[in-house]
Amino acid sequence: MKQLLVFLQGITPRPIKTLLRRLGINRAISWVMGKKTTELAFQTAWAKTFKNNKALVLEYWQHLRSFDEIKTLVKCRDDMNVLDVGCGISTVLHFVPGNRYGIDPLAESYKTLYDYPEEITILEAGGEDLPFENGFFGLVFCTNVLDHVTDPRRTIDNIARVLEKDGHFVLAVELFEDKPERDAAHPHSLAKADVLELVQDHFDIVFEKVTPWIGLRKYVDGIRTSEQDEVILVLRKR
Repeated sequence: MKQLLVFLQGITPRPIKTLLRRLGINRAISWVMGKKTTELAFQTAWAKTFKNNKALVLEYWQHLRSFDEIKTLVKCRDDMNVLDVGCGISTVLHFVPGNRYGIDPLAESYKTLYDYPEEITILEAGGEDLPFENGFFGLVFCTNVLDHVTDPRRTIDNIARVLEKDGHFVLAVELFEDKPERDAAHPHSLAKADVLELVQDHFDIVFEKVTPWIGLRKYVDGIRTSEQDEVILVLRKR
């Protein structure tokens, strides 16, 4: 049944998906499918689109996530160990140098959908239990992921653990000041105050910006405005 729902999600035209979302039907389907199946359905539909639109994904990072400024702040280097937590298929690791690692709970499934560049190591793991030594990374990304994980605080604690002292953490989180109930793939609705509270024990803020949250798929489809916001933080580990 779940495999059928994944298939139907993949072939359903975007206007129909939008209508289902507005009617609340999409959320009900998500709870039936469960968290991992919902996320796999999204990535299954997204994989081919991303492969053919990498330039637009990079443009999104540059225009909406201050990517060039961020790369300057974190001093990206070829010899730096870099991690993307909850990397999905369209990971930012495509666009940065370094010894690159991505983790995702559905990594093995994603490898059947998309051929990652061979210089990027993709491992199946969750943000709550990162399979790396303390202080292994100089740079960690976690973008549009914190509202997906089971335990945001444990995820942040783990990121701090694997990050070296004075290493940088780039965090992007969609903001929900009214804390709505969402769907199985998004068990959390975080306000900006929640995000700042989660990082305050381990990190100092180097860069902070609130920017429109459009989403990569919508941006690739030509959408350029949104009523939703996300916060972009560059943090330095104490």
